[in-house]
Amino acid sequence: MADAEELRDEDPATEPDAASPAEAGPPDPDADPADADSAGAPDVSHARRKTPLGSPRIPASLDPLSRPLPSVDMALLPGQVRAARTRRMAAGVGLTVLALGGLVFLVVGWLTDDAGAEPVAELPPVGLPAEDEGYTVDDVIAPDDPEPEPEPEPVVAAPEPEETESGRQRFTATFGQARGFRPALLAAGLSNEESAAIEGASEGVLDFRRCRPDHELVYERDAEGRLVRFEYHDQPTSYAVYRRNAESGAMEGERVEREVERIRIARGGTVRSSLGDAVEAVGLGRTLVGLFVEVFDGKVNFSTQARAGDQFRVILDEERLEGEFLRWGQVHALEYVGQRAGTLRAFHFVAATRGEWYDEEGRQIRGSWMRVPCRYDRMSSPFNPRRMHPILRRIVPHNGVDFAASTGTPVWAAADGVITWAGPKGPNGNLVSIRHEGGYESHYAHLHRIQRGIRPGVEVEQRQLIGAVGTTGRSTGPHLHFGLKRHNRFVDPMAVLNGPGRMLPAGPLGRYRRTMRELRAELSDIEIAGPAPVPSSDEEEDEEPADEALD
Repeated sequence: MADAEELRDEDPATEPDAASPAEAGPPDPDADPADADSAGAPDVSHARRKTPLGSPRIPASLDPLSRPLPSVDMALLPGQVRAARTRRMAAGVGLTVLALGGLVFLVVGWLTDDAGAEPVAELPPVGLPAEDEGYTVDDVIAPDDPEPEPEPEPVVAAPEPEETESGRQRFTATFGQARGFRPALLAAGLSNEESAAIEGASEGVLDFRRCRPDHELVYERDAEGRLVRFEYHDQPTSYAVYRRNAESGAMEGERVEREVERIRIARGGTVRSSLGDAVEAVGLGRTLVGLFVEVFDGKVNFSTQARAGDQFRVILDEERLEGEFLRWGQVHALEYVGQRAGTLRAFHFVAATRGEWYDEEGRQIRGSWMRVPCRYDRMSSPFNPRRMHPILRRIVPHNGVDFAASTGTPVWAAADGVITWAGPKGPNGNLVSIRHEGGYESHYAHLHRIQRGIRPGVEVEQRQLIGAVGTTGRSTGPHLHFGLKRHNRFVDPMAVLNGPGRMLPAGPLGRYRRTMRELRAELSDIEIAGPAPVPSSDEEEDEEPADEALD
């Protein structure tokens, strides 16, 4: 059998093969010799070469004759079509933007030239000065550029002065919309040197970050115009005052407290719809309700146990400044008589360094522990050793009580103690732990932030601010996890922290009883229209005890 040769097409181009010299025909006598030579030579780049099967093949990258020629008739791929269309669109958009920008620039320039054009007056010819005047040609042709004069600072009109009895001029202005303390002083009419002197004497006297537009600036000048006194009124009960030292001439600042008048008043009323409405009805602030709730915590739940017809009495101070009402001051005694709560009385007394609320026997109302170390909306999860964890979805002991509250709600220390931990701690998030006497240790988890100064080794007192409610760590929402250990074992805070408070020592007890009897007599003298409510029977009270208000 004859060996068959397999032919390989080396040139897939669609152009026809070049003609051989024999087929080219006779040469044209009028043609250029160079054209004739080029016409007689075969076009090797368009020739087809056939290689027998089995012969060594030359790589296409090394054989220029094997490279296919592109064809204008070959269809583009879809991706290439889209890319080409995108390039054309981008180029069109760019040209359009440039054209519009140039058109706008021309129109604006034309309008500006027309609006701001002024007739140019014909200038008289300027001649060269005479030689005897001492000028040279260089002085006239290229004079030195004069240095620009500094722009003068805007002059702010000082307020109108008032004559004082001592012959001084007194000026009064407000902080206004000034960008800072120094600009406010300059706007009020003080010089830059005087403002700098006041700023230098403000350390520990005035916080510039707390300046407000309604703050008042008052200063006095003597007969020679020198600043002798400056006042900055930023608080209703105190203000900053600066005086010039007679010997050194420097300004010295200090805080001056205003005299606040305190008047003891006694009010009482009857609950119709809510305790808050009843307090407002007798002319007291609604914030007083929060004090009732905090003092009698654990004894009555005002949101569920208050009834129409309940009565309250209160003795407190009314603070006045220059004869006008300023605010409500210290509360001295509280009384609440309710159908479900019975008769509750509390008296404020300062035994040593701080005041506390005591009952008629001299025992602390709130006890040495706070069962609830924050103001909360609801108890979201009680103490439960067999609780199904809401995130892990398995039985995990819940060694504490969760109080749902808004982020940022203050958290207080439940009792006096020493900080043992303050910082992040795994799934607890931001955690504060406090060691107390009697083998107790309290824990406050998932805090949004920890109060500045709270760190291990620091002693804290009951109701001292230690942080704020948050949702750090393994948490499903903002709440406080309040845990309690007794002798290194977790216990239920709601069951353990329910005992009576401490009794006053024998020393201040006698003084307290005299004060208490006076306040109790004042409470009895408060007249309230209508009969006093009759407490419910014990059976009705057992149906909804006060302790269940936390659930």
